[in-house]
Amino acid sequence: MIDIIFILGAIIAFTATNIDDLFILVFFFGNKNFKNSHIVLGQYLGIISLILISSLGYFFKFIIPTSLISLLGIFPILIGIKELIKLKTHRNSDNDLNQNTEFKRSSIFQIALVTISNGGDNIGIYMPLFASISFSQIIAVAFIFMIMIGIWCFISHSLVNHRLLRDKIEKYGHIVFPFVLIVIGIYILSI
Repeated sequence: MIDIIFILGAIIAFTATNIDDLFILVFFFGNKNFKNSHIVLGQYLGIISLILISSLGYFFKFIIPTSLISLLGIFPILIGIKELIKLKTHRNSDNDLNQNTEFKRSSIFQIALVTISNGGDNIGIYMPLFASISFSQIIAVAFIFMIMIGIWCFISHSLVNHRLLRDKIEKYGHIVFPFVLIVIGIYILSI
């Protein structure tokens, strides 16, 4: 039986480890190069990957050294540099991007990769959490996390479409976005 304290604990664990993702999602939703559905799918794929990696804590009790996790910071840096180069060299129209299926596929994985790369704190909290609860409780936590991802995407999308923020994000978001990714990558590497 899952009680309200357990549910609140799962919500707090998700919120504490994903508050930074809220801001990253705002920049993704504000970037016209990414479709909303790809952002949501990428976020789900990234968090599910983090949950699966963290579940290993339940089965293998901390087999992933934390020093290796911080090396994932290179991925947001590389994606940020790629976005800077794209911003500087050629500005594709939305129609060109929508017709490019390779970009569509890769954008989902780029978002998932940023989510996973930024997930060192997630793994650091989820592994011991999962190692200390039963398998059925892990399933319940994962279900709560899936709901929270949807809420996170909704909040981020709403912030981007807020009348006071929308114009600023549309005007400057695509310029700031690569720098945000690079800073996040540097932060992850420094952990």
